[in-house]
Amino acid sequence: MQALLLGANPAADGLGAWTTPIVNLPWIEHWVTLGRDQGVQEIVVAVGRQDQEDLAELLGDGSRFGVRVVYQTGWEQFGSAGTIKLAEPLLQDRFVVLHPAAVHAFRLDQAMAYHDDRAAIVTMCLTSGRRDSPYGIVQVGSDGDVLSLVQEPSTQNAPSILLNSGVYMMSKSALSLIPVGRHVSLENETFPLLIGNGSKISGYIPDNFCTFATMPESYAQLHWDLLDRKLPLSISGTEMNEQGIWIGQGAVIGKGVLLVPPVVIGEHATIGDKSIVGPYTVIGSRCEIGREARIARTILPSRSVVGDSSLLNGYAFGLGTTVAEAAL
Repeated sequence: MQALLLGANPAADGLGAWTTPIVNLPWIEHWVTLGRDQGVQEIVVAVGRQDQEDLAELLGDGSRFGVRVVYQTGWEQFGSAGTIKLAEPLLQDRFVVLHPAAVHAFRLDQAMAYHDDRAAIVTMCLTSGRRDSPYGIVQVGSDGDVLSLVQEPSTQNAPSILLNSGVYMMSKSALSLIPVGRHVSLENETFPLLIGNGSKISGYIPDNFCTFATMPESYAQLHWDLLDRKLPLSISGTEMNEQGIWIGQGAVIGKGVLLVPPVVIGEHATIGDKSIVGPYTVIGSRCEIGREARIARTILPSRSVVGDSSLLNGYAFGLGTTVAEAAL
């Protein structure tokens, strides 16, 4: 399979991006491993210039992960569909499209097989629930075809509880309707056009974890779910006696420290004497936690500094933010 990565919503402010850290690894690193194990052999990166630099530093040519990574050049702010149109020369006859805000464990190989069996021009991976999706709500008919895609409906007008995950199986023929040289949105323009002209768009509802890590609350809940092992992403560090305590290489744990599982301590982090850390806490790499600190239900990014006797309970410090309090 071939996968095309789109960029984050600029309003996400660091959350919902490919580089957003999830248990001390960027989401893109988790996804590349999942995708590779499901048959993704080539990844096309079609994101903004700054994001491309960050992803190029993380992924390189992909050899470290056992995949091939190519980068679209000449990127412009043409929206999701316009960006795919720009990348058309790099794309195979069918490919996977992924937005970064959906953190998921979808079986892309199974979704592509469904797409092929249905002979669809587009297949949307859907998830059910009451969470908000930045990609809209979908109504599916009894035959499995998508009847409508509604952006930001009111509670009364929502056609269903099926959320568009922003993960699509696409056939290259779908790109023929995307105009060249202007901003075009998949969700606001291209998909409604395809639905309206009778093109076959299928809805696929996999029985796999999916959430949207775009707000401090959802970002925190994602970590709690992962620590509860509801999401099969790897947790860096060595788990101590299968107790739900992961400690990274080079971490220094002071005297009298109590680690309350589930808890993750990043590489080369320092935990001061008599501190209590956990439960549901992720300490980033090279963090410095002072003496007698008490930290629970909190996510700290790398190189954070917490003073002596500090109390943190219910905070999610996201990438690119100073303090984002999670109402947990």
